[in-house]
Amino acid sequence: MNVGVPPERGTTTNKMDGAGNVVQAAELRDVHFHGVPDGGSQPGLVSTIAPVDLLPGKVFGREQLVARLVEVTQRADGSHVVLHGTGGSGKTAVALSLAQRLDKDFPRTRVWWVDGSSENSLSAGLREVVYDADPHHRVEEVMRAWRGEGSAPNLLKKVLAEIPGRWTLIIDGADDQRLLTQWRPALQHDTGTVVMTTRHNKAKEWSRCAEVHQVSTLHEEAAVEMLRALAPGSGTPEQARELACTLGFLPLALRLAGSYLSSVPSLPTTAGLALPESFEQYRLVFHERFGELDQLHEIGSDLAERDLLSRTWELSLDLLADLGMPWARPLLRWLSCFEQAPIPCDLANAAILTRSSLFKGITGMDLIHAFVFLTNFGLVEQVSVWGMRSSAATTKCWVLHPVIREANRHQPDVQQDLQAYLALCYATLDGYTSFLSAEVQQDLSTWAVLSPHCEFVVEWIHRDRARLPVPEDWELLGTKLSCVVARFSTLSGQHDRAEAIFRHALVVRLRHLGETHPEVLTARRNIVLLRWDRHRGEQSLAELVLLAEDTRSALGERDPLTISCQLDLALAHAQMAEQDAADRVVDDYRAIVRLSGELYGRTETTALSAQMNLVTELGRREDESCPAELLRLLTMIEEVENAPDIAGQVPFSLGKLRAAVMNLLQNSRGWSEPQN
Repeated sequence: MNVGVPPERGTTTNKMDGAGNVVQAAELRDVHFHGVPDGGSQPGLVSTIAPVDLLPGKVFGREQLVARLVEVTQRADGSHVVLHGTGGSGKTAVALSLAQRLDKDFPRTRVWWVDGSSENSLSAGLREVVYDADPHHRVEEVMRAWRGEGSAPNLLKKVLAEIPGRWTLIIDGADDQRLLTQWRPALQHDTGTVVMTTRHNKAKEWSRCAEVHQVSTLHEEAAVEMLRALAPGSGTPEQARELACTLGFLPLALRLAGSYLSSVPSLPTTAGLALPESFEQYRLVFHERFGELDQLHEIGSDLAERDLLSRTWELSLDLLADLGMPWARPLLRWLSCFEQAPIPCDLANAAILTRSSLFKGITGMDLIHAFVFLTNFGLVEQVSVWGMRSSAATTKCWVLHPVIREANRHQPDVQQDLQAYLALCYATLDGYTSFLSAEVQQDLSTWAVLSPHCEFVVEWIHRDRARLPVPEDWELLGTKLSCVVARFSTLSGQHDRAEAIFRHALVVRLRHLGETHPEVLTARRNIVLLRWDRHRGEQSLAELVLLAEDTRSALGERDPLTISCQLDLALAHAQMAEQDAADRVVDDYRAIVRLSGELYGRTETTALSAQMNLVTELGRREDESCPAELLRLLTMIEEVENAPDIAGQVPFSLGKLRAAVMNLLQNSRGWSEPQN
């Protein structure tokens, strides 16, 4: 017998007794009727016996939970128990373990197992419970009630109330809570126990007094034990631990991996087809060729289609679509296209998403509804990520289980719409990172969260560029996100890594754009400034001088990039503190302010920065022109305050700057009160 966690649905035994409609219960989840079920069939056509034969041995890591459930059932006080968790977490395995334990240790406790995944299966199963539990064998009355000639829920309630001794009713797969509505009053009792398994974590609301247990992933030791029991000889304990971690300790994924590896020795050898034969090889295939895993699991397996990784969570998405949540599936697909890391909640912006063909017409309220239901079904989880420098700075994020992410990322519809998904990932990341500041703690926290996603999308572009139209354009887009990663690497002190990323971006841009293109010169500027910050010497200064000259020659002196490079050079000269360069620095600051004004016709950040450094230099020298330049700075501050688009780019408080300037004015030599 195999050891592990069973599928979340079982197979029932079909019985035929006389004429009537034939029910083929091929799978516990779906009951297929041959003919129209009119409610008048004879008893015995649907099994309510728990399919414990589907338990493939030990259920790992759930011993305490099963013991608690046994304790509740033996109270027989009308308790309701809800076992909820995402697909593949092993809820049905826990329920089957409970049924098996009751049958073994408490044979006097009557146990019924009902499939709650569809209206037909739920109704048929509860009818069978009434047939089996009715001490008076009122078969005709039951048949009439289920035909609509009486109240089926009332009859169920009456029969359950008359049962002597302990009883437990297990309703498996009650994901669609709408199906339970009419039956809820019938299941409220002072005797017996009702146990329900569901993917919906709000299902606890079906009974105010329900005892709720979340069936989540296994703890590490149980996951390792499970893999090694399923596939002995497939690797060391540490390799099993690494595979379990890669699979997110999800019981279904662990069971499929172990069951596959145990069957490998019996598979025929085929030239040119490298199948994973160990924990380590399986782990690498998961990361590199996930799409092959479902096919591998089918080899030599009797697992139903729904138990394969790519199908498990599709059932939840099917139900969400039926509940009126059509955006849930593409939203989960899109989130799966990012790195396996927390994703900022704000990245899902309806104003941006609706521009994509994937989300045409989506609204902010649509997003809220979709995320609420995705969370309720355990498909995403919301977490808070603390800032790297301040615990007060947090970023709310969505997190996907690694197996759910891979299963969605490799779905055929994602591959068919590869360009649309990739373009949306790029657009949202580019738009979000464009306004992040290096001075604001909250921005630094967000930057840290976004950086791995930027890097992942760049790698994705590089890996799949042959499948994209105009690959060179996509490569160039990728360099913009690369520079975002490099800037964050600089902020976090990884200077060598930052320079390597900047240089790679420069190589790509040079190859496609040529030496004088603004994006190439911008990439050069990133590298030169990084080197200046690290090594403030003559060589770095010479690189700044050369860049300023090349930019002016290629773009002209009134180009924004030229002006920025001029400011970089002026600041560098000031930091070198060379006496013979002092006058040149002052002249450079004034030239930058003038050129920026001529270019933009208003004050912008480069001019404001140049003017601030100008008054700092003049104040240090106690120059008599300082008060006049301070007055000009006040005017520039006011202009920026009246231009929200510019003010939003300033990484400090304009109000504090204005107060500091007023203080300098009052203490400057040659100050006199300006006339009205």
